[in-house]
Amino acid sequence: MVHNIIVRLFGGLGIGALVTFIALTIVVQQSIEVSVADVRMHLLGSMITGAFFSVVSLLFYIDSWSALKQTIVHFSVSLLVLFPVFTFLTGWVPLEPQALLIGLAIFIGTYVINWIGWYAYFKRLEQQMNASIK
Repeated sequence: MVHNIIVRLFGGLGIGALVTFIALTIVVQQSIEVSVADVRMHLLGSMITGAFFSVVSLLFYIDSWSALKQTIVHFSVSLLVLFPVFTFLTGWVPLEPQALLIGLAIFIGTYVINWIGWYAYFKRLEQQMNASIK
């Protein structure tokens, strides 16, 4: 289990760094200057986000929990950990009431769309597996 967590952690850090690299490549192509402090801040935020989601997804492997419990705990932990990262650490969501509400709505909307996508994928996989044993 510890090995799995470490592998996921470093994989998530790498994905977060890759996202930042792609964004920086686009910014450089547009001839926009970015300070080193901004790059570090956004890189750190992306890497934390990638590492977090890579590790916290292990909650979905707890077989003794129902899918509802897994989802509620995953959503709650994600919101409690990442929303402060998005607001205080990176400034991706400004500390203004309207911006916080919009950021929260985007977070929830993205989470729901992602969850529906995974649910549909696993439902289709389940149907294919059931069809193959008939």
